[in-house]
Amino acid sequence: MNERDLGARVRELRLKRGMTQKELAGGHITRNMLSLIESGSASPSVQTLLWLAERLEAPVGYFFSDAEQEGRYLKLSVIGRLKEAWQEGDAALCIELCANLPPSSIDDEVARILAEAHFLLAKEHASSFALRSAGRELDEAERCAAQSIYCREDFTAAVRYLRELCEAASTREVPPALCDPSSVGPLVPYLTVAYFRALTDAARREDFPRGSHYDRHLTARSLIRADRPNEGAKKLRELSLDAALPFYMQYRVLCDLEDAANAMGDLRLAYSSSRRKLELIDRMKF
Repeated sequence: MNERDLGARVRELRLKRGMTQKELAGGHITRNMLSLIESGSASPSVQTLLWLAERLEAPVGYFFSDAEQEGRYLKLSVIGRLKEAWQEGDAALCIELCANLPPSSIDDEVARILAEAHFLLAKEHASSFALRSAGRELDEAERCAAQSIYCREDFTAAVRYLRELCEAASTREVPPALCDPSSVGPLVPYLTVAYFRALTDAARREDFPRGSHYDRHLTARSLIRADRPNEGAKKLRELSLDAALPFYMQYRVLCDLEDAANAMGDLRLAYSSSRRKLELIDRMKF
C-alpha cells in the first residue's frame, strides 16, 4: 500500500468517527502534518501510525488490509459499542453504528443484531401508528435476517406476524395468520394470538390477565352480546381513551363502540365513534 492509499484510509476512518483533523492530531502531530498524511504527501512514522490507530480505535493492520480484511477490521472497531447498544435496547444506535460499514463487515453476528434492531424499530413505529415506517423497518429486518444463520424461523415468523398486525390494524377482519398458534414465540406473545382467536370464536374463553386490554375488550363484547349494550359501551369508551391501548386494538374497539351506540340509539356516540375511526384510518395508512 502506498502513501496515498494509506492516507485515504486514515481520512475515511476519521470521517466515519466524526472527528476533525485537529481532534485526531491531538498533541502528537500538527493538524498540517495530518493533512499531509491524509493527502498522501507525507508518510507517518511507526509511532505516529500507532497513535492514529489508537485514536481511531482500529488495529494498525487495518491501514494495510485488503478489502476483505478491511471489512473484518471495521467490524472489530464497532462490535463492542454495537453489542453494548443492543444490550441497552438502543436499536437506532445499532443501525447508526453499522450505517457506513462495507458489505464485508456484515457477517452473521452483525446481521442478526441489525435484523433484531430493525424489528424493534418496526414495533416502535407501529405502536405510534406510523405503519408505513414500520413496514419499511420490517423489510430491512427480513433482508438482514436472510444474511444471518443466527436468525431462526421464530424470528422470521415474528416479522410476518407483525406485518399481519399492521396490515389488519384498520379493519375488523381477523386474518387466520393472527390466530395461528405456531406463530407464538419469544417475540410473539401467546396472549396476542389468543386474543384474536377469541375475537373469531365468542365461545372461546382464555385466561387473560384480569384488567388487561384483552380482558377489558372481550368482556365488553360479552356484555353487548348479553344484551347489555350500556355497560358494554361504557367499558369500550374507557378502553378507547386508554393511551396504552395497542395499535391493533384501537380500530376494533371503536367499531364495537359504534355498534353498541347504535344498539342503544345513541346517535351522538355512534357519530363520534365513526369519526374517530376515520381519523384513525388516516393515521394508520400502511
